[in-house]
Amino acid sequence: MIKKVLKEENISLIELKKSFYNLRESLVKKASIEEINSTLLTIEKLASNFKKIEGLRAQLISKICLEERIQNKLESIIDYFSKNDYEIALLFSELVKNLKELVSEIDLLSNIISFQSNLNNFIYQILNPESITNSKTYSQKGSRLNKDLTSRSWRG
Repeated sequence: MIKKVLKEENISLIELKKSFYNLRESLVKKASIEEINSTLLTIEKLASNFKKIEGLRAQLISKICLEERIQNKLESIIDYFSKNDYEIALLFSELVKNLKELVSEIDLLSNIISFQSNLNNFIYQILNPESITNSKTYSQKGSRLNKDLTSRSWRG
């Protein structure tokens, strides 16, 4: 039973990673809102499915840990299965690898979104200098004042 759950969890993680990759590519290529929303919906469904599978795996592992009197830690579990069922130990190591790859993909996506946001803010500030200084470059303020602009009164 645990083998089946681990295989499903690994497949789910791979699908999630592919969906996050597709989202990243869509953002980089400036895809339509509909396409991005569709990808986000897919990610939401896959994440929900992954959460269910993960919960089932956690229950099964807790049960095995109690029955076999091993610590409920990844290292202890992998050690136990490497001695008793090598295929399950490999599935666990694959699970860890897939989780790391998913986190890496999410970090990359986050960095791209942050970069695009900063770039958009920078472009906005360049094209709209009023946003930087909070004042207009040229205004009527002080145009009616009589000022002595001789070199003696100027303090620059």
